[in-house]
Amino acid sequence: MSLQWLYARDFRNLGEVKLALAPGINLIHGENGSGKTSLLEAVYFLGSARSFRTSLPDPLISRGADDCLVRGEVNRHGQTAHLGITRKRGSEREIRINSEACNRTSDLARFLPTLVLGPESVDLLLGPPSIRRRFLNWGLFHVEHGFPEAWLEANRCLRQRNKLLREGRGATNELAPWTVQLAALSEKLHLLRQDYIDDYQHIFGSLVGELGQIPSVKVEYFRGWDRRQELIEIYQKEAESDLKRGFTQKGFQRADVRILVDGQPATQVCSRGELKAIVWSMILAQGVLADRVDSQETLFLIDDMSSEFDREHRRRLGNYLVREGKQVLLTGVEKQALIDCCEGDVRNLFHVKHGQVERQEI
Repeated sequence: MSLQWLYARDFRNLGEVKLALAPGINLIHGENGSGKTSLLEAVYFLGSARSFRTSLPDPLISRGADDCLVRGEVNRHGQTAHLGITRKRGSEREIRINSEACNRTSDLARFLPTLVLGPESVDLLLGPPSIRRRFLNWGLFHVEHGFPEAWLEANRCLRQRNKLLREGRGATNELAPWTVQLAALSEKLHLLRQDYIDDYQHIFGSLVGELGQIPSVKVEYFRGWDRRQELIEIYQKEAESDLKRGFTQKGFQRADVRILVDGQPATQVCSRGELKAIVWSMILAQGVLADRVDSQETLFLIDDMSSEFDREHRRRLGNYLVREGKQVLLTGVEKQALIDCCEGDVRNLFHVKHGQVERQEI
């Protein structure tokens, strides 16, 4: 699977651009503020209908424009699919797949699974648990085919139970069936997550050893409640507390993933550079596992790698990407530094200037 070409109009500071992409390494260089990150963001938008930089839709639209448009062609298992998204001011959005209207962003993700690595990626370790839950959910979505349905149903159940708690109806018979169902769905999601982590751990451990050369790294998964107790028993014991607070305190929505180095939290014992290497290994491992299980090929968007790592770390990462044959869009300011980290095995080279993109000879 690969993204064959990308077209964007009035997206961020991009004017009207179209570029043909290749499997393997596609390098994008240009000065800061030229539109490199906007180009990666447009690709991510095409595969998810959202941004990796903001939750607000209007900043995606160029100043003075009424809407933005991103289109692309994906080759998936020898078949071609055309994706397109229009975003209008005021949050109106139109998604089309092969010219047919689509309401589900999950369909885009199936056609164009995309992961981002960049300066903000370290928030995966330093940020709140919600970021790590989104990370975990991405992997499960692409690996465990029963996950999306269970996830949607569990969230529906959680919303209903919380609504009853806020209304002060915790002692009514109406709450009991939602409590039982939520406990069962939380257990189901936990088992899916645990199986995923078991498979993921092996790939991640190998990658972090190769790229970061950090030994004794382990993924610790927390289910969202005490593993020594059944969740339904916790709900029964904490019914009054949940009612007083007006929300469900335990369950799948409180899950977390922690990284340990020599048995200690990585955030407490690792340098900033080591944390970056761990996080980038986490994200790469997630794509590798998804590709192995689902026979897909994740597209990696790598933003400003030269500013994130020293020369040796860049060389290790570049060697890995070249060896694995992943499709990559890799940005940076200095052209030669990008080429060197990939040992010259580059398929495309683009220069971005003032929101315009030009293909160059390598």
